[in-house]
Amino acid sequence: MTSDTTSQQPSDGLFPVGRPTPLGTYLRDLWARRDYIIRVPINELKSQNAHTLLGGIWLVLNPLLQVGVYFLVFGVIMPIDRGVDSYLVFLTIGVFTFHYSQRVISDGARSVVSSMGLIRTLRFPRATLPLSNSVGQAVAFGPVFAVMLVVIFAYGNAPTLRWLLIPVLFVLQSLFSLGASLLAARFNHLYRDLENLLPFVFRLLFYVSGVLYSVDHYVDDALLRALFAFNPMYVYVTAWRWVMVGGPATAVEAAAAVAWAVVTLVVGFTVFRAGENTYGRTG
Repeated sequence: MTSDTTSQQPSDGLFPVGRPTPLGTYLRDLWARRDYIIRVPINELKSQNAHTLLGGIWLVLNPLLQVGVYFLVFGVIMPIDRGVDSYLVFLTIGVFTFHYSQRVISDGARSVVSSMGLIRTLRFPRATLPLSNSVGQAVAFGPVFAVMLVVIFAYGNAPTLRWLLIPVLFVLQSLFSLGASLLAARFNHLYRDLENLLPFVFRLLFYVSGVLYSVDHYVDDALLRALFAFNPMYVYVTAWRWVMVGGPATAVEAAAAVAWAVVTLVVGFTVFRAGENTYGRTG
C-alpha cells in the first residue's frame, strides 16, 4: 500500500505528462516568471510606436482622439447628454474605463494563438501570456488616466475622499478583465471565430453600458436599473464616475464590482488552466 502510494507521487519536481500541475506549483511557476511578465509588455509598449513621428505621444493622443470624436458626434451634432452635467467629463471617464477592459480582453483572447511558436518550444505556465498582456495594458492605462485627470480638473472638479478608492477600483476592474481575458484566450484557442466576434460583442456592450448616456435618465424603474448590475462593463463605468466626480451609484454597483472581479478571475483561471495541456497541439 505504501509502495503504491509512493510510486504515484512525483519526485524531483517532475510530474507525468498530461497530468495537471498542482495549483501551488503552477502559481509558484507564474511568480518565478514575474520578470518576464512585467518586462516584456513594457518593452513592447516602448517599441509600439517607435517607427512613428510622434512616438510614445500616441499613448495619450489615441484616447484624446477617441473622446473628441464621440463628443463631437454625441455631444454637439446629435446631443444625447440630457440629465448629465459636464458631459465631456462624463464621456471621458466612460470611454477610457470601458476601453481599458476591452483592450485587456481582446488582446488576451489572441495571446495564446499568437504565441504558438513559443508554446511549442518552451515549457512555462500558459497563463503567463494573458497575464503579461494584462500587465502591459495596465501600464498603458497610466497616460490615459493622466488625460482623464486633466479633463476632470479642467471642469472644476477637486479631489475628494472617494479618490482613495481609485487603487481599489482599478485593481477590481483589472482582476475582472484578467479573468475575462483568460476565458477569452481559452475559448479563442478552441474556436477561432471568437476573435472575429469580440469586436461586435464590445460594440454592443459599448451602447448598453451607459458609456454615452445616463442610464438613470432613461431608466426610471429601480428593479430594471438593478438588472444593469449583470453587465460588468456598466458596473465599472458607473463605479469610476462615482469615485471620480460623484456620479450616481448604489450599493448594488459596489457589491457587483467586487463580485464580478472575484468570480470572473476564479472561473477564468480555472477554465484556462483546465486546457493547459492542449495549448499548442496541432491535432
